[in-house]
Amino acid sequence: MSKKNQNFKNIPDIKIINILLDTFGLKDLNDDRSFTKEHMKEINTVHKIKELIPKLSEYYLPCKCKIYLHNINEKKAITILRQFIRSFNYKVISFEKSVKGKKIMIYRLMYENKDLLYPKENDTIKNRKYIISFDT
Repeated sequence: MSKKNQNFKNIPDIKIINILLDTFGLKDLNDDRSFTKEHMKEINTVHKIKELIPKLSEYYLPCKCKIYLHNINEKKAITILRQFIRSFNYKVISFEKSVKGKKIMIYRLMYENKDLLYPKENDTIKNRKYIISFDT
């Protein structure tokens, strides 16, 4: 289920993923709730991730550990989450929303189904059948 990643010496397992998701207030990879940087500040996400640095450093390559696990802020916390869940074909999507005249970024987890994004190798244009309809 998990795949290789150039940031890690050990591929993240679901246990560390769930621990990391908990720091964002999410229960598992299928949790479809959204979160913001303000929400992260309210639940002390950055502080919780700083406490996880020894566990997280077991996964990162030493050179990447120096980059991502020092001076952690909300932006770096989201980057860490993105990197860890990528191993399980999930990604963090973001979109901008205006609330009371203030623009904020909203984040959500999303499963990235590669089969839906790319045609299968055997599926060539010659094998496809098309119907073109011109309604007048």
